[in-house]
Amino acid sequence: MEEGEVSSRSQTRRTPLVLAAYLVLFLAAFIGLAPLFQIVAPLHAVGLDARAKTEILSRAMVWGAVTAAVANIAMGAISDRTRSRFGRRRPWIALGAVLTVLSYVGIWRSATPGQFVWAIIGFQLAFNVLMAPLSAVFAERVPLALRSTVSALMGLSYPLAVALGSSLMALGPQHEAGRLALLAGILLAAAALFLIVFDEPGSSEGPQSQAPQPAVARGAVFDPFRSRNFVVVWTCRLLIATGYALVSVYLLYFITDAVGWAGRTPESAHALLTGVGFGGVVIVAGLVALFGRRIRRRQPVALIGAALLCGATLVLALTPSWIVAVVAFAAYGLGQGAYGSVEMGLMADALPSRENRGRDMGLNNLAVALPQALAPLAALILERADIDVRGLYIAAAACFASAVVVVGLFRRQA
Repeated sequence: MEEGEVSSRSQTRRTPLVLAAYLVLFLAAFIGLAPLFQIVAPLHAVGLDARAKTEILSRAMVWGAVTAAVANIAMGAISDRTRSRFGRRRPWIALGAVLTVLSYVGIWRSATPGQFVWAIIGFQLAFNVLMAPLSAVFAERVPLALRSTVSALMGLSYPLAVALGSSLMALGPQHEAGRLALLAGILLAAAALFLIVFDEPGSSEGPQSQAPQPAVARGAVFDPFRSRNFVVVWTCRLLIATGYALVSVYLLYFITDAVGWAGRTPESAHALLTGVGFGGVVIVAGLVALFGRRIRRRQPVALIGAALLCGATLVLALTPSWIVAVVAFAAYGLGQGAYGSVEMGLMADALPSRENRGRDMGLNNLAVALPQALAPLAALILERADIDVRGLYIAAAACFASAVVVVGLFRRQA
């Protein structure tokens, strides 16, 4: 079966329902991730040691990111080789959802910095038991004609999860156990819905016979880096993702330590800023989707997006005013929407060969995984140099500024 094809008429009829449930679970998974890392975990670190909160959170994020990178690759390979009457992906998706919920208990019960670090590692391991096979479903079940549409909706999942998750934290339970229980309920409900409608065929007899694949030559994995455009897009994505991580992971500390807002809780202020930013993302992404056929070159859109991100983050780092911060976050959202709406297109434009697209896209995804470790390391370095949270935002602005320079080096193919 070719990528994106559906194996039977019955599956074809069920595809819209499966895709709807798939997108709901994909969104729910990020709702289970974003508020945990942006609100619950930072507040838990404050409760453990308010003076060392940045170091505690950063250590947990670094080791969690390393675990996530290894676990995602390992679980993808394991699910590829799974044979059961329930299919290859469904058992691991179910197990991953349950383990993720159990990992919330570990985070809630962690009483020392060391326990907290191990709890975040456990969460990342469990979360990737879920996400690795879930990501594989995209290639196996999404019809080729719907790839662009589904990809665009998936691209909105994380910023939407940030906005929804922040609102849930502000309006929902105001204690950690209740917040984690809410996230667990959302994830389990979405997973149950998807597992019920996902008609994955059993694989107890093994996959259909396939021609043996040739072994990958030594060094071939890194061959795409010989392409100028691939290096440009990969580096730009790394810089943008690092900037995103610095802004989002430490946003709660920025609110409490750098600006504050009399009469508002940090959670409600966080919800307001992320909501404003998400509004900008939706506006730009909607316009790009509407007029996409008229956009012949994606590089200028990416340049504008990176420039807006840089300017907005620099303003955030320098202003003590909440009104200015809100306006800056609106501009940040516009930049995020502009860059994000053409990111996948630029990646496709930069692929050096048609034969190794899967491998090359996997390498591009590494540029998103690395910043999960790089951003906390940068935070630790800046904190030990007695630089406060505003320094993190200046570092993020520097990442976005570097991305402007790098994406300018992209050369359109003739």
